[in-house]
Amino acid sequence: MKKLMISLIAVVFASCAHAPVSGPVSTPNGSIYVNDGGRGGLPVLFIHGNGADSSQWEAQLAHLRTTRRAVAIDLPGMGRSAPAANGDYSPKANADAVDAAVSAIGLTRFVVVGHSYGGAVAATYAAAHPEKVAAVIYADSAASVPAMSPQMQKFVDALRADRMKVTHIWFAPMLKPSSQAVQDRVYATVEKSTVDAFAGALEKLAGYDAKAVVSAYPGPKFVIYAADIESPASFRPQFPDLPAIKIAGAGHWLMLDKPEEFNAALDKFLAEVH
Repeated sequence: MKKLMISLIAVVFASCAHAPVSGPVSTPNGSIYVNDGGRGGLPVLFIHGNGADSSQWEAQLAHLRTTRRAVAIDLPGMGRSAPAANGDYSPKANADAVDAAVSAIGLTRFVVVGHSYGGAVAATYAAAHPEKVAAVIYADSAASVPAMSPQMQKFVDALRADRMKVTHIWFAPMLKPSSQAVQDRVYATVEKSTVDAFAGALEKLAGYDAKAVVSAYPGPKFVIYAADIESPASFRPQFPDLPAIKIAGAGHWLMLDKPEEFNAALDKFLAEVH
């Protein structure tokens, strides 16, 4: 009986190890906020875009957590995460922050979903940690970006000087199909982000070679994109051979505009990952 009780206690403690808990986790480069929940299945990790936070994935987290563990993080300097202690907001630095966060909560193998700038972070992470990534889903992801130019530097400087004025000009075309409620929600997260993180992420995206980074990960890759705002410079045209699902009538924040369609696309792709 005593041996049986000891065995049962061991099982209970083992099952509680790294149990999903939302809140800040400590990393060498600052505190990272993690929204963690659900059990079972292959976990899914969501990475938001520049000037956003984990709250933009609420509909996806609620949907997936009925059958599996689903996690979303706030990148450094955004949402409820502390600014990066080293001041680096490049895709590589943020991929390192992601790795520190997922290691702290015990994620060892998972699907990663990246939106916009978060797609660049997801691609960078997958290339560096292919053993941990079961698949990557690019949601209207960042495509290749030209090297820094005087014009782009001028834009970044203007963003630092008057963040919201410049952001409204920058985001307006991408939010044109979106409801006022979605637009307000997007701008609200920009205001919560630190200026250094927001402008720094954009600045460090200059010179990003999506083709090289995405191709460096050998596992399954999928694309969900907003058809109405696509241009030749968008992610989808740069990767025409990847399996893709288009969502019509959505702006760049397609998971907020069309959550049910986005979730259906997630389900389709996740069913193909083992």
